[in-house]
Amino acid sequence: MKLQLAMIFGEHMVLQRDQEIKVWGKSCENDTVTVELNEQTEKAETVKGNWMVTLKPEEANEKTFLRVTSKKTGESIQFNDVAIGEVWLAGGQSNMEFLMKYDYDFTDTCKLENDDLLRYFCYPHVPFHGYLDYNDIPDEGYWRKWTDERERSYFSAIATYMSMTLRKKLNVPVGIINCNWGGSPALAWADPKKIEDDETFKTVVDWQKRNLENTDWPKYITASEKPLPEKSAAELEFENKFMMGEDMTEFFKNFDPSKMPQPDYALFALGPRSVVRPGGLYETMLKPIAPYGIKGALWYQGEDDDAREWVDFYDKSVKAMIESWRELWGHEFPFIIIELAPFMGVGVTGAKRYDDMRKKQDKVAEDVKNVYPVCILDAGEQYNIHPRHKKVVGKRVGNIVMKHVYGDDSLTADCPRAVSAERKGNEITVRFINSAEGLKVKGDLREELKVQVNGQNVDFEYEVSNDKLKISAELNGDKAVIRYCISNWCIARLFNSEDNPAFGFEYEV
Repeated sequence: MKLQLAMIFGEHMVLQRDQEIKVWGKSCENDTVTVELNEQTEKAETVKGNWMVTLKPEEANEKTFLRVTSKKTGESIQFNDVAIGEVWLAGGQSNMEFLMKYDYDFTDTCKLENDDLLRYFCYPHVPFHGYLDYNDIPDEGYWRKWTDERERSYFSAIATYMSMTLRKKLNVPVGIINCNWGGSPALAWADPKKIEDDETFKTVVDWQKRNLENTDWPKYITASEKPLPEKSAAELEFENKFMMGEDMTEFFKNFDPSKMPQPDYALFALGPRSVVRPGGLYETMLKPIAPYGIKGALWYQGEDDDAREWVDFYDKSVKAMIESWRELWGHEFPFIIIELAPFMGVGVTGAKRYDDMRKKQDKVAEDVKNVYPVCILDAGEQYNIHPRHKKVVGKRVGNIVMKHVYGDDSLTADCPRAVSAERKGNEITVRFINSAEGLKVKGDLREELKVQVNGQNVDFEYEVSNDKLKISAELNGDKAVIRYCISNWCIARLFNSEDNPAFGFEYEV
């Protein structure tokens, strides 16, 4: 066996500063592997062909080298353009995977100056162990730099805009590790043991058992090991239209998934090698990255769980996933949850319970330490599940990271949140936190704020002042229910002075 490093290591990589640096890979048996970084040198013996060294924490460095040598074979691998700075893991499904080339602001963003110290690694889509033996993934699995227009087009849009904020504020190298898969449920990214041992996930476990019982094993294995076919011109055209936000309403009105071409390589089929199986992507995509040093993780996901009707236990799914990731890395790193954007869709592709999903995402942030939610009710598109305005999302995430992770208290980064509602006669006062210099309304708030008495909408007047929203209506002494943006599709109307949208809320008063 030749000397190898894990795929995550390579030319142009960014290593996490101020943390122990783990470096690992493979070599022949009974070998001694030496790793050099800056002035550090550490050695490790191979165990069953595997080796790992632990280097002491390093300060930020714009350019250094990493050298790995094998005593037994004499091989040496050296990376000369290594940076040390801040590293963030970007996980989830297609809205985190969403490439810069599809972003609404991509043309203008590409006019920005080259940035040699903004770097990006996309881990290949690996549905099962051994998959890369049959498939070459030329555009993934290596470190890119923000210095070439083609390379830029393959960066994750949200993670890139977030990283640009960090680059400007921290003035150190920033690396993004993209590890996600469109159409994957949260539990695909959790430790399988946590899923199997928790009665909460019985629905998912039983679902997978039924899939396995119906698997034609010889046919399945043979099909899954066929090389991935190239996408046809029609598939590429559809993909670009879909991601660029072109009107697909008529297409989806008549959409029948059963009539879509089914890949014979079984990646998206059900079974032991499917993308969506519980714990599958945790094993095949996340574990190969750990314990590469990271500062924290970004998470944008949930559309798939909504489609599968796994909403009721979604908060517990994400909690299990966060716990799995933190145990894998061995520290309680910060976790940023980007809540679902407004979306309606049509037919089988339409949103089901996005309002409940957002509540579940809120609950995770409320219950789990060092988790921060991001409201993006101003960044959705009614018929496009992949909204193209990622800049506003990424910059908002960057500000939240700067405030909560790096301690920049000068930023009013958080989104306004209603914390109480009091009623006196026909007047209701809703109080908010994170209102900054005061709340403001864009458009007519009555388009999204509803006041109901006995199940019927009633007319009302409103005004905002500092951290309060005041509502006046003829309530006639009856109980009233007020709701704001509690629906799949909505248009944000209530913001703070920093243009951060308010989270949806509901009160009975």
